Amino acid sequence: MAAFEALVARYYGRLLAFCRHLVGSQEDAEDVLQEVMAAAFRAILADNRPIHVRPWLYRIARNRSLNHLRRDDTACADSFDAHACENGVTTADQVQSREEFRLLVADIRGLPETQRTALVLRELAALSYEQIAANMDTTVPSVKSLLVRARGSLAEAAEARHISCEQVRRELGEHAAGARRSPSAPVRRHLRGCERCAEFRSELRGNRGVPTFA
Repeated sequence: MAAFEALVARYYGRLLAFCRHLVGSQEDAEDVLQEVMAAAFRAILADNRPIHVRPWLYRIARNRSLNHLRRDDTACADSFDAHACENGVTTADQVQSREEFRLLVADIRGLPETQRTALVLRELAALSYEQIAANMDTTVPSVKSLLVRARGSLAEAAEARHISCEQVRRELGEHAAGARRSPSAPVRRHLRGCERCAEFRSELRGNRGVPTFA
């Protein structure tokens, strides 16, 4: 029992953060982590074989988190306020940083499940490529590919938020005039969230017969 309590004390904070990034809510993460610890305790009692504790716990946490998401797709929340106060951030900076953090979390949650899991295991849990591969039942090259795609998608999402409507419409105009083969990835992503630019694109298509693109 003492050994299990030491295990909980050592990994609780990191596992809680890991679950929170997967399920999107502090409260839900705490509920999931209670399930994780209960499952781990039962497994330890039932099997005396040696285990690699860290990847084993993260595998349980991942599976329980995914089960929770399947049961109930919750809204995303965060504990950013405490972090901001501890670091002496001004109100204006805090509001801006809070919004950026919220958008980043939304972008991460918008990634395909495999990309999101690989990214969180690497960046938050600090697992090695080999540990992530074992956790996800895949290969190291596949893990690296997932991480490249995940980081690329996040970079595109960030760039799309900072690109202006004027820039988007200029690029669409170049595409319509034949000066550009296709709009850039940030422009395509911007169009999915900007109704006015999407309407501008539709007008160009109607007036000039511009081919469609994703």
